[in-house]
Amino acid sequence: MMTGGSVLVGAALYGQALYNSWKPRRVGIYGTSMVGKTTLDRYMTTPGEMEEIPVDERTDHFKLITRYILPKPTRKRISYSGEKRVVYSSDVGGHDRFWNLWIDDMVARQVECVVYMFDDRAFAGGPDGIDQLAGFKFLVDALINRNYRYRTLKSRLKGKRYAPRLLMLVANKADMWWDDSANVLWQQQRLGEHKVFDPFREDLIRLQKAGIPTKRSMMATRIGWNVENTMLDLLNV
Repeated sequence: MMTGGSVLVGAALYGQALYNSWKPRRVGIYGTSMVGKTTLDRYMTTPGEMEEIPVDERTDHFKLITRYILPKPTRKRISYSGEKRVVYSSDVGGHDRFWNLWIDDMVARQVECVVYMFDDRAFAGGPDGIDQLAGFKFLVDALINRNYRYRTLKSRLKGKRYAPRLLMLVANKADMWWDDSANVLWQQQRLGEHKVFDPFREDLIRLQKAGIPTKRSMMATRIGWNVENTMLDLLNV
């Protein structure tokens, strides 16, 4: 019986792994300007050494009459330590004039998992830091209040009850802000307690009270540090 049970468990785990490796997952990656969203998008498409993206290649969107055009999602395949996932995500701009596109993209595609990216400027303060905090608050307000815009009848019908399965707050450019405290917390699996996340805690609590699960993680997209591991952690929901 033990042997038969072990075989069944092994078959079930193999079947789950096979299912996960081929089932596409809808992911939304948002954040303000120059936090690394486009670099992450390119890295997930083709891992490797990444360049600093020139200013004239920053993400922009064409405007048709009064609305910006939503970018189409593209397929990526993520692999780490034998685990594989297929995700579809879009590269959406971070300037405040594009923030409504985050919501449009999220609701129209019924995004399952949301990533909000920021960097150490959020903790350092200044205009860029304030912008990053404001962008997260905008996203949280929309999720809690279900303040969505609907581009199609289908998205309107589905959007009224929409909420992501998980929102992950990701501190990017970890190679710039990593310190001894982060190293200790990382080893203790308590990185979420690091001060870099402090400015966002109030809104994280609001999401928890609203029934939207959250996680916190870090990566350094330009050098490919902890990218795959973070994305797989995101998708294990």
